[in-house]
Amino acid sequence: MAGGGENRCFRRVASGAAARRAAFLAIVTFFACCAMATPISAQQNAPANPPQDFGHGGESATVPTADFTARERLWIVGAASMQPITDTVVAHLMYDYVLPQPIVELGGTRAGIKAFCNGIGPQYPDIVAASDRMTSAELNRCLKNNVLDVIEVSIGLSALVVVTRKGNPVFNVTARMFYQALAEQIPIEGEFTANPHKSWKDTATDAPDLPIHVILPTRRTGTRSSFDDHFMQSGCRHVKEIDKIFAAAERVPLCTTLRKDGVFSEAVETATGDDFVAALAQSAPGTVAILPREVFLRVQDKVDALPVAGILPTKANVANFDYEMFEFLRYYFKRGHMRDNSGHGVVRGIREFMAEIVKDEAFSDSGYFERLGVVPLAPEWRDNQQRIVRRLKNFQP
Repeated sequence: MAGGGENRCFRRVASGAAARRAAFLAIVTFFACCAMATPISAQQNAPANPPQDFGHGGESATVPTADFTARERLWIVGAASMQPITDTVVAHLMYDYVLPQPIVELGGTRAGIKAFCNGIGPQYPDIVAASDRMTSAELNRCLKNNVLDVIEVSIGLSALVVVTRKGNPVFNVTARMFYQALAEQIPIEGEFTANPHKSWKDTATDAPDLPIHVILPTRRTGTRSSFDDHFMQSGCRHVKEIDKIFAAAERVPLCTTLRKDGVFSEAVETATGDDFVAALAQSAPGTVAILPREVFLRVQDKVDALPVAGILPTKANVANFDYEMFEFLRYYFKRGHMRDNSGHGVVRGIREFMAEIVKDEAFSDSGYFERLGVVPLAPEWRDNQQRIVRRLKNFQP
C-alpha cells in the first residue's frame, strides 16, 4: 500500500469536536486505502465549514442559499481505476456539505467522456474521472453538443506498470519491444508484413526466450489509450519505414493496430485489479499485463513490476518523470451544470467537488490521494490547479 501502508491511513486526532471529525475522516480514508471505500451516508447536521463558492468568474465567495436545481444528485462517470479516489472525495463531500449520495458509474475513461460530451441537462453526467486526457476530437464533440465550458483539474500522477505474476521471470522491457511484439504489421527488409514474432527474444537480443503474451485493459479505458501512446506509438518512433509516412492517418494505425493471432487478450479494468490477477494466475511464463500504478499498488503482493527501459515505477521515479510511462489523473467538470449565485442550475455539488480535490489535505504531499496511490504534483503544479478552480478556467487541449 502506498504512503506507508495501513497505519498511515490514520491521522493524529485532536480533542473534543475536532477529534470526532478527524476520526471520521481517518476512517473514510482507511477504507478507501483498502479499496473498499463505499460512500458514507450524508450526515443530518449542518456542515460546520461550508465550501467557498467561487461563482462565475471566481468573484463570489458565498454559497447560494436557495436550491433551484433540476437534479438532486451529482452524476460522476469515467475511470474504474479511480473508484477509490472518487469514493473518498464523495465521502468527504457528503460529510462536509450534506450532499446526497451521488450517482457514480465508473466504466472507463473513454466511455465516460463520451457520455459527458453528449449534451447539457439533467440527463447527462456532470463530472468525468479520467486516467487519460480528453482528446481534441472528444472536446470537439463536446462543443458540437453545446458543452461549451469544460474545466480540467489534475489531481496527481499515475503511471502504466508492466506486471507479471509472482514466480514468473522478471525482465527489462521497452516500448520498442511492445511494438515489435504486438503490432499487426512490422517492417521486415523494408516491407510491412504480418508480425512473425513469437518470443520476447525476437523483439530484443537481451530479452528472454519466452512466448509473447500481453493482457491489456479494454479499449473503453484511459489506461488502454495511454498504452497505445506510451508503448505502441513510442515504440514505433524512429522506425525508418514509419518515419517515411507523413500522414498521421496512415502512420498511427500502423503503430497501434494489434495482431489478431492470440498474443494478447483483454481484461475488464476494475478498481481492485482482480481481473488482471485472475488472468495472470492462469498464465504461462512470459505473460505480462498493463495496470495503472494505483491499481498495481493494491495487488503488488500477487504480482511483480517489470522495469521499463531499466526504470521501476517508484514514487520518486514517477514524480521526477524518470519513469517515462507516467500519466496525469484528472477530473473534468461541466460548468453549464453548476448552480449560479441565485441557486439555479442542473445540480448542486460541482463547485464543492472541485474545491475538495485541490485542498492541501487531498492532493498535497501526505494528502489522502497519496495514501490511495497517487503521486503528488509539484507545489507549482498544485498552485496552478488551485488557480484553475478559483477562476473556472476552460480546458484547452
